[in-house]
Amino acid sequence: MPASADVIVLGLSPTGLYAVREAARAGYSVLGVGEPGAPGLWSRHLAGRIAAASAEARVDAILARVAGNRGSKPVLIVTSDQDLEAVIARADALAGHVHLQGAYADGLAGQIMDKDRFYRLCAVQSVAYPSLWAAAVKDADRYRDRIVYPVMIKPARIQDVKHLMAGRKGWIVRNLAEFDSVLSEIPREAGTLLMQEIVPGPENNITLWCGYLDARGQVRQRFTARKLRQYPAGFGSASLVQSETCPETAETAERLLCALGYRGIAAAEFKRHPVTGELKIIEVNPRPSLWFSVATKSGVPLVETAISEARGVPLPPAAAQRDGVLWRYTAKDLAAKLFYARNRAFVLPAPDLSAMAPVTSRADVTWAWDDPAPGLGELVSFAGKLNGRLEAGRTRRT
Repeated sequence: MPASADVIVLGLSPTGLYAVREAARAGYSVLGVGEPGAPGLWSRHLAGRIAAASAEARVDAILARVAGNRGSKPVLIVTSDQDLEAVIARADALAGHVHLQGAYADGLAGQIMDKDRFYRLCAVQSVAYPSLWAAAVKDADRYRDRIVYPVMIKPARIQDVKHLMAGRKGWIVRNLAEFDSVLSEIPREAGTLLMQEIVPGPENNITLWCGYLDARGQVRQRFTARKLRQYPAGFGSASLVQSETCPETAETAERLLCALGYRGIAAAEFKRHPVTGELKIIEVNPRPSLWFSVATKSGVPLVETAISEARGVPLPPAAAQRDGVLWRYTAKDLAAKLFYARNRAFVLPAPDLSAMAPVTSRADVTWAWDDPAPGLGELVSFAGKLNGRLEAGRTRRT
């Protein structure tokens, strides 16, 4: 590969693969940096690849690659929370060698990633969010009689303790007895816990926004969509999304981010309360999210816009999105659909897809006809994981 790529995509999960493809199709050379086995490592669009097991090692590898580079600085696109934490920690060292998103250099991204601090920022800006109680693990039992059930309990900095979560986003608690049982299982290392109101209603009440805010804090691209299903069911990442113009979602997300002085790519998630009609913010991601390839398919070039500004070239014009584009993470969506079929008493009702708009086009997570290897590679990975779980099950039975 060339000594210096135009773009470095850090994190090569399906989210990073989206960024690789959009950057390469816009004509930029891309260096991909991810953990071993990540599907993005298989992409033919990469001019170079680096695989390293930890986020810190991946950042070190980037610094080693760009040290002494005398050409133009590459643009760094970060696509996972773990990698973003490592980038923020080394922002001063990286800034001299790569173009960093403004929110990474000024520390705002770190505040947004801390859910407790993020909701405080929302409160200052009068943006509604689910009722929230925060406490260290050892002090959480003080709130058992104060919180309104059901609630979701999760670490404030879940990205720091994913290794303790066994794939969960948190713990669903319906009553006092479940609160006591769950709290006894949560390790002290989980740190500060957030006990958060579960906004009632099905997943299709969730709307999504993503956009790009330039160096002056102006919105240069925007996209909105509706989440139809997610995995794990109820409290996971998107598995079925459809592009849809959602004016209130866009207005609220942009009002918040502009007030905070945010600069760069961001994504936001909201859920409308089925009784009050209030739109409540669930989270903001200061990076691309898993479902961003539906924005590309809908005509909104977020990564290309970010790269263009960093490189000082004319930005793509603000795009009017195409509605009705359906994005599906097939394997995970089938699992979520099956979950609802088998768990009628789940804390949330099954998604209602009866009002889904006509499908105008389709987007996939990893599969692309001009870049098939990542999709095939992910099938191999899924097969390996499934076999491992089956073997573990057989071992437990014997």
